[in-house]
Amino acid sequence: MNNVNRKNGLLLAGSIIAFILMGAGQSLMGPSLPEFRTAFKLSVASASMAVTAQWVGALIGVVALFLAGKRDWTRVAFGLLIIGAGLMALQLSWILTLIGSLTFGAGYGASLALVNSRLMQSFEKAGPSLVSLVNALFGGGAIVAPLVFVALARNPELCFGILAAGLVLPFLLSFFFPRTHSEQTTAQEIHRGKISFPTLFIGASGTAIEACLIGLGPVILLGGGYSDNAAASALSLFFVFFLSGRITLSLVGQRLPAAPMLIAGFTGGALLLVCAGFNIAPTLTYPLAGFFIGSLFPNFFVFGSYRMGKDARTGSIIVMAALAGGVTGPLIVGQLVTAMPPLMPFWLLAAYSGLIALCGLYVLRESALSRASSVS
Repeated sequence: MNNVNRKNGLLLAGSIIAFILMGAGQSLMGPSLPEFRTAFKLSVASASMAVTAQWVGALIGVVALFLAGKRDWTRVAFGLLIIGAGLMALQLSWILTLIGSLTFGAGYGASLALVNSRLMQSFEKAGPSLVSLVNALFGGGAIVAPLVFVALARNPELCFGILAAGLVLPFLLSFFFPRTHSEQTTAQEIHRGKISFPTLFIGASGTAIEACLIGLGPVILLGGGYSDNAAASALSLFFVFFLSGRITLSLVGQRLPAAPMLIAGFTGGALLLVCAGFNIAPTLTYPLAGFFIGSLFPNFFVFGSYRMGKDARTGSIIVMAALAGGVTGPLIVGQLVTAMPPLMPFWLLAAYSGLIALCGLYVLRESALSRASSVS
């Protein structure tokens, strides 16, 4: 038992370090783009390909993980993070820097599925809280990294070099992680491993709303007549509440079921976005929505794992759905923002969030009926 606890402790420590540094690596891309433009004499469009490459890499990572079966690929995923950060630190050429971004993204996507799944497996009842905790710390790394970037004289070589060096630690710890349970699949787990498309749709919708509020929230405020400073401050405050929501979830996640909290996240976000749409202190009500929106992905991962299974392949499906929502949401809503009256996009997102909450109630009811019929 002591050996199991020690290995689980190493898993948690490695997961925390990896997620903090993954958050840092993702948020470093934005402030690094001007430096890439200068170093490689690029246009804005060409430099922004580094961000696109990271998200494409994330999708490649989770698809590859799904196709790879149920073996443990955690060390490979962490290794990809190190290689990707290292290539971006070296900046030997623009092509190699893009490959570095793609590789880092692949490691990020695979790690997101693997680590969350392993925490759910290894810690059982405490798993939901720990999933929320590491995802909250991911956000913490994303908030702090740009400040470190400025403190280090906006030097991407140094920042990505430090990132690569730091990622060596979770990579080494991963050699001592506990074995996964994926090879010990029972008949019940096979049944639970069936894909639940309504659950995936709800999760994808959650990340779509999250991505829209992060990417388009300031644009909506600007369209409503608010200043650049007010919009930027509102986004910063949104991230503070977003992180607070995940930290709170890490404290209560093992005490409350994930499905009702997922529905509450959509409902609370919808109510605050309605207020923002009615111009009721939108520079406050929009950021406050981040508290509820921040809880959506961790609760989706936990609920999806309970419904479909806790192995890495299921984790990759859950993350694929989340990535799909995060990519398509802003693409669709972004086309509508300029054609809508001021602040009305908040209404649109509120209505959609409320609709998904109702869908969540339906899925929860169907899940309860399914369990009741299986017991009888």
